Amino acid sequence: MSSTDISLNDWTCNEVDYTEFDFSRFSLLESLVIGDNCFSGVNTFRLDGMSTLKTLKIGKNSFTVQKSCSWSISYGDEDAQRGDESKSFHILNCESLESIEIGQYSFSDYKGEFEIANLPSLQSISIGTTTTSSYNFYGSSLEINGFQLFDQSLSQTYLH
Repeated sequence: MSSTDISLNDWTCNEVDYTEFDFSRFSLLESLVIGDNCFSGVNTFRLDGMSTLKTLKIGKNSFTVQKSCSWSISYGDEDAQRGDESKSFHILNCESLESIEIGQYSFSDYKGEFEIANLPSLQSISIGTTTTSSYNFYGSSLEINGFQLFDQSLSQTYLH
């Protein structure tokens, strides 16, 4: 495929039979922008070996069944059980990737494997917002290894 920029509108690809997101076949992709409320049925998110990808931006309420409007007023331990341990997130071997931005509530019911590795150009990760609760990857163990935080290799890290 020869597309270098892909931008998907809000409310895209919410069919229940669309369970895996893997755009790795777009070998020349430089920018991937996904709107709000997209891909609600996806259980596996994977970007691997995309050597030209520079930016990834995902809007709010995407890649989740657990939308912002469905969270209760009280956020107790029972809410952590809402996550699905079979849902996994992987961004691997994208040597040109400079920034990852994920909006509020996206991946909020992903409780399975979270993997970010071999991203030597990564400069910023922004997950959620600083002004309100975001519940991204809520209930999961989030671990990012191999980066020197607050150094040139990763200048900004926001996890909310």
